[in-house]
Amino acid sequence: MWPWGHLGVGYLCYILWVQWSDRREQTFLTLLALGFGTQFPDLIDKPLAWTFDILPSGRSLAHSLLTAAVILAVAYWISQHRRRTDIVTAFGIGYISHSLADLGPSVVFGLLQGDMSQLQWTTYLLWPVLPSPPYPSDTSFMEHFMAFSFEPYVIAQFLLFGVAICVWIATGMPGLNSIWGRITD
Repeated sequence: MWPWGHLGVGYLCYILWVQWSDRREQTFLTLLALGFGTQFPDLIDKPLAWTFDILPSGRSLAHSLLTAAVILAVAYWISQHRRRTDIVTAFGIGYISHSLADLGPSVVFGLLQGDMSQLQWTTYLLWPVLPSPPYPSDTSFMEHFMAFSFEPYVIAQFLLFGVAICVWIATGMPGLNSIWGRITD
């Protein structure tokens, strides 16, 4: 999934959480943490795999739910002392939504239809216990960008991002007002 797709999915998941929870406020810091969380696994794994050849895949260490559990547990513990668990929650929603969204629709729909061969594409979620899947364009940034095309899945990601922007606008563009208030004061 491309960055805008992760951002769209993460924001829509966050909005659902905000509506479901008793915490109904979106702030600049929570939205910043959410946005960072939606990109975090790729910011770690892609350079370490593609540029430095340290990791076996662009979906391994930071995409693993095992790593996410450790990072989020430590971050939540620290945030409790600062009384800002809302920021870690937003980051966590972005982070987890990224890893799960990378499964992609063909894997999810395949598994729902009973195609167990799709399980091979889920193993990164438990890396290093399970090996990373053999992705076709997982060796360099250039190869990844050269494979880009406006296929239906990419277009769907743009649409998700557009829906997320519309929802953000409909909810009053939270976060922007606090920045604008500081600028105009």
